[in-house]
Amino acid sequence: RSWTMGWLFKLFGSLMVIAASCAAGYMKSYELRQRGRRLTELCRGLSSLKERMRMGCGEIERIVTESFENGLIKADGGFTVDGRWLDKKDVSLIYEYLTDIGMTDSDSEYNRTELYIKLLSKNRDEAEEKCAELCRVYNAAGLLGGIFICIFFL
Repeated sequence: RSWTMGWLFKLFGSLMVIAASCAAGYMKSYELRQRGRRLTELCRGLSSLKERMRMGCGEIERIVTESFENGLIKADGGFTVDGRWLDKKDVSLIYEYLTDIGMTDSDSEYNRTELYIKLLSKNRDEAEEKCAELCRVYNAAGLLGGIFICIFFL
């Protein structure tokens, strides 16, 4: 009877190890997908901001807040960026854009915004390419890593 209970504990422990390693692999692939989604939202918000600037819809802080309704960029006396899921280079690129926003005439600002949209689009394409390459790898590595650990300790 104790022999059966021992195997049940080993089986339960093995399943827990496999589940934990699968979750770790899934979380890593989730991070990659979220970065691509966030960069897409930033490009969409910048496109909206670009059009609002062209129309001359008012003060910069208000149109930035209206353009990024999802809260990625907030203007409360200064600009703050929600950098979750983004790389440091993405966040620094956004802050670089925001530090000089509104310092030039509307045509120059329009062209400058277009440039930053292209830069963020390049980062987004890179993130989507990386996700296509690595998401399955992380999920499979999590599963196989858990199985390997279980075999190693049994």
